[in-house]
Amino acid sequence: MSKTKTPTAIEKREQNGKALEPFALDNLKEKLPLVLSPDPNLPPSPKSGYRSTYRYLGCDDLNEETIEVFSPFEISIRLFDYSPLEPLLAAHIYVDSAKGQVPFHPVGMYLLSLYRRERNLSRHEVLRILGHPEEGRVLRRCAGFGELEQAGNDFPGESGLRYFEKQLTPELQQEINALQVDALYQAGLLPTKPDAEEDTKATLSFDGMLHQARSRLRCSSVKDSCYQAAPRPCPAKEKGKQGCDCLDDECAEACRYTTARDPEARFVVYTGNNKRAKTSPNTPVQTRNQRSRASRMVYGYYSYAGQLLDDELATYWVLPAAFGPATCGDPALFPDNLAYLQRRFPWLRIGEVLADAGACEQTCLDAIWEAGALRMVDICAHESDKDPDIRLARGYDEKGHPLCPFGYVLHANGHDYGRRRTKWRCAKCCQRDSEKPIPTCDYLKADYKHGYTTTVGRAHSDGSVRLAREIPNGSPAWEERYGRRNSAESRNGCLERLGLKRMPVHGLTSCHVTVLQGDFVANQRTLVRLIREATALG
Repeated sequence: MSKTKTPTAIEKREQNGKALEPFALDNLKEKLPLVLSPDPNLPPSPKSGYRSTYRYLGCDDLNEETIEVFSPFEISIRLFDYSPLEPLLAAHIYVDSAKGQVPFHPVGMYLLSLYRRERNLSRHEVLRILGHPEEGRVLRRCAGFGELEQAGNDFPGESGLRYFEKQLTPELQQEINALQVDALYQAGLLPTKPDAEEDTKATLSFDGMLHQARSRLRCSSVKDSCYQAAPRPCPAKEKGKQGCDCLDDECAEACRYTTARDPEARFVVYTGNNKRAKTSPNTPVQTRNQRSRASRMVYGYYSYAGQLLDDELATYWVLPAAFGPATCGDPALFPDNLAYLQRRFPWLRIGEVLADAGACEQTCLDAIWEAGALRMVDICAHESDKDPDIRLARGYDEKGHPLCPFGYVLHANGHDYGRRRTKWRCAKCCQRDSEKPIPTCDYLKADYKHGYTTTVGRAHSDGSVRLAREIPNGSPAWEERYGRRNSAESRNGCLERLGLKRMPVHGLTSCHVTVLQGDFVANQRTLVRLIREATALG
């Protein structure tokens, strides 16, 4: 007989209508608007007036019919009040000067940028829509530009929108993303509630995504030194490849095979398997023979984001992401990003952190431990795991399960959340092994009810944390908890649909801002989807 089909996320939510109730339109309207409120101590805008005027549209025209007709962008404009962002945006974009033209409202300009990201449009196409008599009517109203006869065809040009977007820094966009999460939290729409009990803790799942740079690969061995003035070493020649002599004038400032507009982009071969064995705990081994047919060559960048899991709704909310070159692994991004999330969201009490084996490094595992959370990080192999003598000498197997002095695997006997340690016991399993002779062991005596026992806390007895886990790896409890990462792995697909598999902009800074905007749009779409489902259920 076939196994019972696993319900989809939509089916899970239909079966849990109570969890969807806060998102029903009638219930949600009592909490609208969701206000993006920055620091109230920010100085006022350096500009006394603008050529456009953004106003919150209100939510009176949202009903069961319109939420199915309106686009996610149109709905989100009615859910969120962006007007408090004016001083935050103006402080980064505009300067106090009487020269030049009066600028457009910064919130309206930001919404134009968000609109083009939501629809994956060029600046030229967004501005064409904005100035179209019929097609741009909705966009003009949402962004505060007024009708054509009122605005007098006074709209930003492509250079103006380009300048505005150039001023958006990763720090600014991270704060805007964080304000979005704060607004959802204050409205009680996240799994962590403002009025929840103190012992309520959140589950975070971390995952990364590789993004192709807009520039095309010209040399797979490019490094920082390739962008220095000649003479310079050639990394490609050091690897036995053709490389470049850098003797021509074309190579005076930087090697001709670099990508000047994407100087931070790097080349990596992604095999889809980060659990491969290591010769040392921190040095990965990757040779040509180990590359599978499914491997993918990427020249570009790497984004790494934490998602706040909502088990009841079978969904997730993307938190502000870290960003770096494609060769920048999880250990380089995870600790600082986790520390930022803890610092930025004081209400976020983390109960467990889920991550793949890319985060199976001491810097990552220690960061999770210091946060007081369970380390639900998949294991990463090591050469020593293959040798049974080494496993017995260190006292645990390749999954981190402790061994008795005779090599039998111990069984977990529960985790003490107060002392933060897991008790393991042998339960005298050697007496039930018919294939091996019963060893001469003092722990088989009646005085030892559970046989040989040990505990594992932050590290194993040899001081290693690589395989130390609170929940035994591979156990039913582990599989149930770790399997929830499936709810958060659609971020990559969402960003790809937004056109961010290959970056539409140049440079690490601009790419980071663009990916953060993609995550902002992803959260908006999640909210709209939940509202539609909750309202349809009645």
